[in-house]
Amino acid sequence: MSLRDAGAVEAFGALPDPLVAAFALVTLLGDVATYFLLFSVLYWLGDRTPVIGDRLDRPLIVQVVALGFTALALVTVLKHVFALPRPPGAGTPVAVAGVPDALRPLVRGATVDDGYGFPSGHAIGSTAVYGGLGWLVADESDRRPLYAGATIAVLVSLSRVVVGVHYLGDVLVGVALGVALLLVVTRYFPTPARSFPAAGVLAAIGLVAVGPTEYLLFGLGASLGATAAWWTLGDRIPDRARSGREALVTVVLGILVVGGLLAVVAALDLPALGTVVAVAVVIGALVAVPVAGARVDAALG
Repeated sequence: MSLRDAGAVEAFGALPDPLVAAFALVTLLGDVATYFLLFSVLYWLGDRTPVIGDRLDRPLIVQVVALGFTALALVTVLKHVFALPRPPGAGTPVAVAGVPDALRPLVRGATVDDGYGFPSGHAIGSTAVYGGLGWLVADESDRRPLYAGATIAVLVSLSRVVVGVHYLGDVLVGVALGVALLLVVTRYFPTPARSFPAAGVLAAIGLVAVGPTEYLLFGLGASLGATAAWWTLGDRIPDRARSGREALVTVVLGILVVGGLLAVVAALDLPALGTVVAVAVVIGALVAVPVAGARVDAALG
């Protein structure tokens, strides 16, 4: 029995198949691709986001995105520093009965992972991002957003043990590091103009320390692109959409522009420096989209 686990992987692995399948889907909420899609749309919609829009503005959402970039760089560096393995069988999909055919590929993909296991990137990321969003949105009179964000973070973290790709200790330390990261960033880097450069510096240090990994290249490029866009356009980016139509126009433009750029980047075989530059362009465009959205909406009358 691993000292990092205390038998938790084996115990959670004995849960009923439907529950394991449900946790496999929950773990997808902690994937980088999910963060990218979810927070892009939240940023473009801003205060027009259904249900929680009255609590949101674009600088707040962008600050949460910066937290995500920082978490990505931090966990990549720490995994290489500790170089601890995942549980046995982490590279083999969990056999779960009774899963609908449409969901089977998602469940299978969510129950495998490779690379180093400590600390859990899903735990750090979900705590910093979902917990961070809840913390920044909550106020003294209503703490429900914080509780909701913390609940999502706990479920995502726990799901990593249920599907057998992390030990319990990996996620407990990951949650603790996510909370610490949230405290540090909100205390010392409280605005996107500060937090994006900080994330970039951490990614650059990681590249020097551990080499050009995929996530560090992405993190450096994303931080550089977001920093350039925010420093250049920050005062011109509308904090809030003036109407539902403007928010919709912004989302459509974002999907077309950012989706098109991503398709081009995916089709290219880029070296490390080229990847950094390409990601910087994509994220810079993502941040700038609300400016274009406001102008197009105004032109439509």
